[in-house]
Amino acid sequence: MVKKKRTKKRTRPLRRTQSVRKRPLLTMAMMVKNEEGFSEDALASAKGFCDELVVVDTGSTDRSVEIAQDMGAKVSFFEWCDSFSKARNVTLRRSTGEWVIILDADERFKGRNPGAIRQHLVRSEHWPYQALMLNVINTRLDGSPISSFFSVRAFPNDDRLGYSGRVHNRFGALQPDAPKIQASRYMDLEIVHLGYDPQLYAARKKAARSLPLIEATVREEPNNHQQRYYLGREYLLLDRIEDAVNELTLAFEGIIAGPGGPLAETTAHLLQALGRAEADPALALRFGQRALQARPDHPDIWFEMGRALLRARAPQQAVESLKKSLECLQQTVIDGQVRLRHYTWEAFELLGSAHWALNQYPQSYAAYSKALENKPENSGGWPRMLNSLCGLAIDLGDHARLPGLLERLLAHPSAPLGMFFFEADRVAQSKGVDAARDMLRTAAAQHPRIQQDPEFANRINRWGTL
Repeated sequence: MVKKKRTKKRTRPLRRTQSVRKRPLLTMAMMVKNEEGFSEDALASAKGFCDELVVVDTGSTDRSVEIAQDMGAKVSFFEWCDSFSKARNVTLRRSTGEWVIILDADERFKGRNPGAIRQHLVRSEHWPYQALMLNVINTRLDGSPISSFFSVRAFPNDDRLGYSGRVHNRFGALQPDAPKIQASRYMDLEIVHLGYDPQLYAARKKAARSLPLIEATVREEPNNHQQRYYLGREYLLLDRIEDAVNELTLAFEGIIAGPGGPLAETTAHLLQALGRAEADPALALRFGQRALQARPDHPDIWFEMGRALLRARAPQQAVESLKKSLECLQQTVIDGQVRLRHYTWEAFELLGSAHWALNQYPQSYAAYSKALENKPENSGGWPRMLNSLCGLAIDLGDHARLPGLLERLLAHPSAPLGMFFFEADRVAQSKGVDAARDMLRTAAAQHPRIQQDPEFANRINRWGTL
């Protein structure tokens, strides 16, 4: 009898898709307190691409907890102890994902494909001392941007990493002898931060919570120039101008003399505070010149120098400084916070004023026209700029744009009407009284305020009733 050769039964190899990840890849971690007006939108922006939502409540008395639970978040509690970093670290320890991404309740993720960030959550040779930085855009409630900066937001969920500092806490390794965090910028996901909208900031009384913590930190760590900068910035937000100048000056001197710190941001805020204090512009210029020796590439410093030079009645130097600020803005990467990126219209408006002071009217007209493209309706300076634009359009013979500019002048309730009546006189001379009267009649029907101007009655007396 011949024995049959037994063949080994082949087993089907396991497909890779059948492997199961024991831990979720990405957890969004958030701490909240009385954020019912914001937290739902924040959580909704994370829900689509995060595997886990972790919310730690620090004492809410509103519907924040209920909203977080309804959104599918894992909610737990931590008793507030006057330390943002301790509360933040609790959110990390209660997260189970391999990676954590940080979001506050008054922030929202924004991107065409937020989930694409998951492809970049991979271990490098620096593990776990690696991170991704996202662009944070401080934005008003109407959607207009205030400033932007890159912030570490996604990193490995590892006990060796966390936050330090009572307020404005900083991310990093928790052991002093640990390697430096290797952070890279991820450009395809942004964070919109609403908390610095001026009206919202005042209504939520954020300063009442954060200011005492910053003041306590500075008292205990007088050489902590980063926190002193935050203190000066907070005073500036609260219109405590003298206090802002004092603290920002100390922060500036400490950063210049020390190992480093937010020099560009400190300088920009210091020059703003000196301007609001109506200090001698020469003082602001001295600070700016010292800062430019260390940061010659930062647009905000050049911009604030340009503003100070205009106050110092040095328009030619102001033109050069403002042009330099716009040139520096074209850099791909700028370290630190950059306000001017969202305020280029203001640089062009100041540039228009500087060229005007130099009797360089075509250049002034071009700069004012650029400012007009993006200048927010709720910003100041409209009457002067519209008046200047109309006058320049008349003088330079830009008859194609003049009607639209005059319409904007008439529509603004505070803009002077001198340029409108000047153009009406020019029309009367070039096209006849009937044409001027038609112009006056149309304008009065659309903008009744011109009938209260004495010049309106003068024209009626000269040209007859409408």
